Amino acid sequence: MKFKTAEDMDAPIGFVYEHMTDFAHFEADIRGRGGELRRVDGWTEAARGVRWRGVAAVRGKTRKIEAELVELTRDDMAVIEIAVGGMDARYQLAFIALSSNVTRVATELNLKPNTLTARLIIQTMKLVRGRVLQRMTATLARQGNRIETAWRRRAKS
Repeated sequence: MKFKTAEDMDAPIGFVYEHMTDFAHFEADIRGRGGELRRVDGWTEAARGVRWRGVAAVRGKTRKIEAELVELTRDDMAVIEIAVGGMDARYQLAFIALSSNVTRVATELNLKPNTLTARLIIQTMKLVRGRVLQRMTATLARQGNRIETAWRRRAKS
């Protein structure tokens, strides 16, 4: 099952890329929703091959998560592969410079069930696909607003 969304951000591609690949923000977001995510091997800079382990609530149940950054190309793309609750996910961020100060971030989430329970979760998600996509779009828009605000602050100083 695939979900795609995109957001145009009023900031240069390098600035957007730096903020979108600041994984400390995503880790804090998961913790804010009651999950726990730890960096494997205590890495400090995002690079291909870095990994996370932890737990998070998926459909009301706590499930183990393992994630790995499998591709990271500066100002172009980041791909994270995730295993959670009998399901494999691939989350891709693509960065496209529309102009010197406008960047489009296109995201794609591809889910693949490996167990019967995961298949049932996917079937449920198909029924509420619009709501799931709406939440993904809203999350990306919030991140875009945060990045645009940071860029405006930086441009003023």
